[in-house]
Amino acid sequence: MAEASNRLPSPNFNLQTGVTMTKTMFRIFAAMAVVLTGSQALQAQGTQGIQGTWDVNVTVVNCQTGAAVRTVRALQMFSHDGSFTETANTFLRGSSLGEWDHTTANGYTSTYWFFRYNADGSFKSLAEGSNNEQVSDDGSTFTATGTVTDFDAAGNIISTGCVSHAARRLTPHN
Repeated sequence: MAEASNRLPSPNFNLQTGVTMTKTMFRIFAAMAVVLTGSQALQAQGTQGIQGTWDVNVTVVNCQTGAAVRTVRALQMFSHDGSFTETANTFLRGSSLGEWDHTTANGYTSTYWFFRYNADGSFKSLAEGSNNEQVSDDGSTFTATGTVTDFDAAGNIISTGCVSHAARRLTPHN
């Protein structure tokens, strides 16, 4: 009966096999580096969309004449789930609630609603805003145009105004 050997067989290694293996490994690592770099670039682009919190200057104008009706400063938040919230610097209106959608490379749309109040705090109207936002290539600003339509308590249109927005992204300062 032959005795079993505890030694591994010695491989037949030659220089050509070593060069081929080295080239193959280099190609695999190079491909992995390209994939990793590409995925990081896509992640970076994703953070430059409209998602986040913005400091917004809103100008409302008469759609026919272009005459300024009012200006408002607002904080707008575009959440990852497509929801939209806004608060403005006037006691004559409530917070906005709505939704947003990605339409083109740097383009977005948003639709939202808020209550307007009379100076005594009583209900004045329900307003619906509809905007087309365009985020800058670096993701730090956006501009928008749109409309805001006011409805009375019965749902009848009271007025429609045109709006333009100029916004800058807010980021934490750690």
